[in-house]
Amino acid sequence: MKQEPDINKLKFPEPDPDLLTALAGIVGERHVSGRALDRLAVSRDSWPQGYFWMREGRAPLLPAAVAWPGSEDEVAELIMWCAMNRVPLTPAAGGSGVCGASIPARGGIVMDLKRMNRPLELNEINHTAEAQAGIMGETWERWLNRRGFSLGHFPSSMYCSTLGGWLASRSAGQLSSKYGKIEDMALSLSGVLADGSKFTSSDSPKSAAGPDLDQLIIGSEGTLAVITSAVMAVHRLPERSAFRGFMFEDLESGVRAMRLVMRAGLDPAVMRLYDELDTRFHAKSLGAEGPGCLLVAGFEGPDHELTRAKAAKGFSILAEAGRDLGPGPGEAWLGRRYSVSYNQSTVLSLGHTILDTCEVAAVWSKIPGLYHAVRGAIAPHALVTAHISHVYSVGAAIYFTFVAGSEEPPAAEAYKAAWRAAMEACLQAGGTISHHHGIGAHKARWMRAELGPALDIFNDLKLRLDPGTILNPAKMGIGDTETEDRDDQFL
Repeated sequence: MKQEPDINKLKFPEPDPDLLTALAGIVGERHVSGRALDRLAVSRDSWPQGYFWMREGRAPLLPAAVAWPGSEDEVAELIMWCAMNRVPLTPAAGGSGVCGASIPARGGIVMDLKRMNRPLELNEINHTAEAQAGIMGETWERWLNRRGFSLGHFPSSMYCSTLGGWLASRSAGQLSSKYGKIEDMALSLSGVLADGSKFTSSDSPKSAAGPDLDQLIIGSEGTLAVITSAVMAVHRLPERSAFRGFMFEDLESGVRAMRLVMRAGLDPAVMRLYDELDTRFHAKSLGAEGPGCLLVAGFEGPDHELTRAKAAKGFSILAEAGRDLGPGPGEAWLGRRYSVSYNQSTVLSLGHTILDTCEVAAVWSKIPGLYHAVRGAIAPHALVTAHISHVYSVGAAIYFTFVAGSEEPPAAEAYKAAWRAAMEACLQAGGTISHHHGIGAHKARWMRAELGPALDIFNDLKLRLDPGTILNPAKMGIGDTETEDRDDQFL
């Protein structure tokens, strides 16, 4: 077996002492680093391509330094310094992104926002809460829970992702069917533009005062502005929850049942339908033995009687088309719903194994075709499973997981081939290439096919707000024609 490269033997260029001095003058000497390990730590996120680089003993996207600002003023000063000196600046925090959105693709400075991690205010009259962008999701959720509230946002990366990262990538939590995605929760943003000017948007719940600046910045992955804090809608903690499992003969019958529940306006917290192979993988851990496709459904809410009534009606609809397995599978899923992310990290650390997830979405009429098209495209390159979740009145997301193994580096080639085939199949089937993982460097090459002329509008906006293209360059296919024109730069 080929010996793995020793990353500790890598030789990194020494940082420029004048650069470190300049940054220390903004954020303080303790909050700047040119150490090799600090720079290496922020040179990748959780995108599998970063694991491949590590296996090969490479660190091709090393920043010159890392800075940890502690306030919005320091963020603004860092951005202004980078703009004046034409130094690329990459915002980062938790590093849980899987598309390379926070890798320093053009070197420069990584601005890590994790020092800005405080909850700021809870307004019980308005049901809103404000926090700094660098706060970890679990930390803020526990802070809200102690006061009787919840954000309702529960991504699999709950323990290692931040509010700012969620907003930057248009994140979705596992209960998005009830609470919405992160862009539905955001009421007001504060942040800094590429010229160092600070902004705070109105916290009005709805406004007709022109286009919504917040919704342009949310999902822009730090290419248009750096979010420093946000006011979010929150909810009273649920008094009651009910989760159950159902088995369906095939995926199509499960999809029809999910659609009926949504059409009835029953407001489920979650409905997650596993395809046949994924059902077999989860059968033992979720207590759902037997052939078919497992569906996990759950309801929750602050009103006991209303939640009970909605759950009874929803479970009745599902039981008419499938087999009721009782509360066991639903409660088992709820108890282990965050474990999958850590399992993926473990698998990626083994040999030349590849493992990744691909989340696409479409309206209901396109869901069956999208599922079969993307699954069929990945299947020649890797073992692939899927589940349908993040269910809405008009459609849903499909979450594919694929894995392949080899003792030789060509496993990475299988990874690339699987992604190319999946994205092309998704676009041909009428789906969107990302439901909640974002674009980053990974999916940038397909943004033209997804957006068409709209990409030119985003490019014009990028160049107007950031003429030096210093903010998170080479991401999303925005403001960096080199990324779009250079074939296979990252993938």
